[in-house]
Order: sequence, then C-alpha cells, then structure tokens
Amino acid sequence: MRPLVILGAGGHGRVVADAARAAAIEIAGFLDDAYEPGEKRGDWTVLGPDGILDAPEFAAAHVFVVGIGDNAARRDRSLALQARGAELASVRHPAATVAPDVRVGDGTVLFAGSVVNTGSVLGDFAVVNTCASVDHDARIADGVHVGPGAVLAGSVRCDEDAFIGSGAVVLPGVCIGMRAVVGAGAVVTRDVEPEATVTGAPAGQRL
Repeated sequence: MRPLVILGAGGHGRVVADAARAAAIEIAGFLDDAYEPGEKRGDWTVLGPDGILDAPEFAAAHVFVVGIGDNAARRDRSLALQARGAELASVRHPAATVAPDVRVGDGTVLFAGSVVNTGSVLGDFAVVNTCASVDHDARIADGVHVGPGAVLAGSVRCDEDAFIGSGAVVLPGVCIGMRAVVGAGAVVTRDVEPEATVTGAPAGQRL
C-alpha cells in the first residue's frame, strides 16, 4: 500500500496514526491547517495544509484517511478527498476483532479492542472506537461514530452520521436515525428519530 496521509493532527488523528502503525502501515504524516509544516504531532510530522492535495502527484502517491472525530467534518473531508480522486484507506488496529464476513467501507477506522461480529456491514468513513462492540448483523452506515466502550446488540441499525456516545448500550434490533446522538452511558430500548438526542437509562428522546 502507498504511504498513508492522515487529515487531522489532533487527538483523534494521533490515535488513528497509532492504529495504523500497529497495523504496520507506513505513515507519511498529517495534513492540518492548524499546525505549521514540519511540526511534530506525536511521532509524526505535519506535512502541511490541506491545500497540498491540489497537487495531483501528491494525491496519486498516497492513500488517505480522515482522523477527525466529528462526524460532519469527517464526512466533508472524506468526500472532498474522493472528489479530488484520492483513495481512502481503511485502518484496522490488529487488536480489533472483526469477523471474516464483515464488510468494512473505505476510510473507516477500527480502534484497539473493538469487536465487529458476523454479518455486520460498516459503511464508509465510519469509526468503531476503542473497545466498542458491534454485534451480529448490524448495519452501520456512512459516517457513523460508535464511541469508546459502546455496545450495539445484534441487528442494530445506525443511519448516516449517527453518533453513539461512550459506554452507551443499544438493544437488539433498534434503529438509530440519521444524525441522531446517543449520549454517553445511555441505554436505548427503542428506535431514535433522525436528528434527535437521547440520554439516560432507559434513554428518553429529546427532539
């Protein structure tokens, strides 16, 4: 694989870099407008701002992943990369457990300790964060972020850009709507409408 460039040199981006290193993926560095070219972020260097992508030869020489936790920003950057003809790479930490029949989309990252069980489908530029669990036959759409320690039971569906907070539990067969937010530690027992936020145990819906 060509060297990996990570868009975003903040905390999330550095964890993506750690996962890539653990997976023996060569890392070229970060792109981030907020830091000076040549600045070190962890063990890696900021190559420059996103504008570097305007050079076709740079895009052709690398593969890319967006290391931003925010769903909207990650989606926007990922789509912008694809519009430039850049190739999105998925990153899977070797300590993630993923069933052989799981489909993992382009630009999706699975962090250490995550589990994705048989029959599940992960869309593009999604995140299954540290020690999160996605059980059998789940459908995780593009741009979804499953937070650290969250548990999605069997046949859960998360629509585009849904966010599941740290330690949340979603019971079997529940659907989390597009851009819905499940708060940290929530226990979700019924479907969540698009754009809604739910918190608590059991979670109550707030529109």
